[in-house]
Amino acid sequence: MEYRGLEPVPEDERHGSLRSMMWTWFAANIGILTVTVGSGLVTVLHLNAWQAVLVALVGALGSFAFVALISLAGPWSGAPTLVASRATFGTRGNLVPAAISWIVLVVLETVMATTAAFAISSIVELLGFPTGPWLTIPVVVLLVAGATAIGYFGHSMILLVQKWLGWVLAPVMLVLCIVALTTVDWKLALSVPAADFGSVMAGIGLVAAGTGVSWLSTGADYSRYLPATVSKRRLFASVLGGSAVPLVLLVASGAFLALGNSAAAGLALPDWLLVPYLIASVLGLLAAADLAMYSSGLSLQATGVPLSRPVAFLVSAGVVLVTAVVVVTTQTVSGDLTFAEALPLVVAIFSPPLVAWVGVFGLDLVLRRDLFDGDLTDTSADGDFWFSGGFHWPAVAAWLAGSILGLLCIRITGDNGQTVLFSGPLGETWLGLNSLGWLVAGIWASAVYWVLEPLTRRHLPGRAHAEDDDAEL
Repeated sequence: MEYRGLEPVPEDERHGSLRSMMWTWFAANIGILTVTVGSGLVTVLHLNAWQAVLVALVGALGSFAFVALISLAGPWSGAPTLVASRATFGTRGNLVPAAISWIVLVVLETVMATTAAFAISSIVELLGFPTGPWLTIPVVVLLVAGATAIGYFGHSMILLVQKWLGWVLAPVMLVLCIVALTTVDWKLALSVPAADFGSVMAGIGLVAAGTGVSWLSTGADYSRYLPATVSKRRLFASVLGGSAVPLVLLVASGAFLALGNSAAAGLALPDWLLVPYLIASVLGLLAAADLAMYSSGLSLQATGVPLSRPVAFLVSAGVVLVTAVVVVTTQTVSGDLTFAEALPLVVAIFSPPLVAWVGVFGLDLVLRRDLFDGDLTDTSADGDFWFSGGFHWPAVAAWLAGSILGLLCIRITGDNGQTVLFSGPLGETWLGLNSLGWLVAGIWASAVYWVLEPLTRRHLPGRAHAEDDDAEL
């Protein structure tokens, strides 16, 4: 049982290996949602086979490269992600990014729970049995309960479960994909004409938003128990490889299935494989939900809520459970709520602030060697990371600048892109039409921070008070 919450892990309590990081992210990215993202590249954006493969590579590698970068803060600081970023934004300046992280993770968990419920409902219906709330609600409860049971016990339990889920899911999903791909009309799949450049860019945004962007604020949560001496390059490679390899394979598989089998909304499987596919799908969602659940509790603590890790974790789990039950009940009974469109909506709104946060914090991680030379847990006015009123204004200003510009480029659509639900002032520009607001947010935030930071006289953490003492002498 892990009781440690936001406190940095002492060096003598560090443990784990780079292989454990690989398995953690491998298991979290080998689920049904990834195949759905791949099929969307074809059904929504009309990409051809080679464009889909390129988009899968760039979107998955690009988005999880930032997750891998943030993971470097774990062994360096020993702290969770949203505590480590206090060194960049200040004690108070870090509160809003922590709240945004919590919202995104809660929504992500809710999507996983409801996806599992509707996936099981679809399979049961294909097998000829009736479905309804009596089926979907227990599935939601079981998935949330499973993720809660794993995450409640903490870091060590998560790493153990992820390893075994990875071993189980890898061969099962490989067999399922091979069997499904045998149903593809490859002549048809490879004859589809190429889409325009804008669709390719939009596809990269879709893959990134549906995969790595949602995990941006979690990287250090799982690497913080590693020894401080661990190789940064090898850690980066472990996180990136563990996540990107299954993502690229499954996204590409989803695209090929949609290209070469017009009847396939997902995996086209023989009846005898439906149940194994169902089990693998639910386990894959569980392997992602337990990570999101664990990190959401840490993010809630980082907002300043005075709760222990287990209690904050249970609060997040309760919110997810209630939200997911309401969603599946409403959609199953009335069919009015298409929650499948809620994920793009939430991601569209919160991706720019999240990516802008990474743009600023990631730049500090790359450029500063003394970033965590201070007490990250001291939130008082005398703390090392109080800066000016609790805010490190260059970082906060850069984050706001990137977030606002990214939000101005938002363009939210429904009905597979046929209906515009909302468009910001820059939503009809090339950037908005190609769903690149999140990328603009990160680049602009980094650029503004690069300019503003040298203009301020920033005391190195932990040295401000020492300099005052020297002056008195």
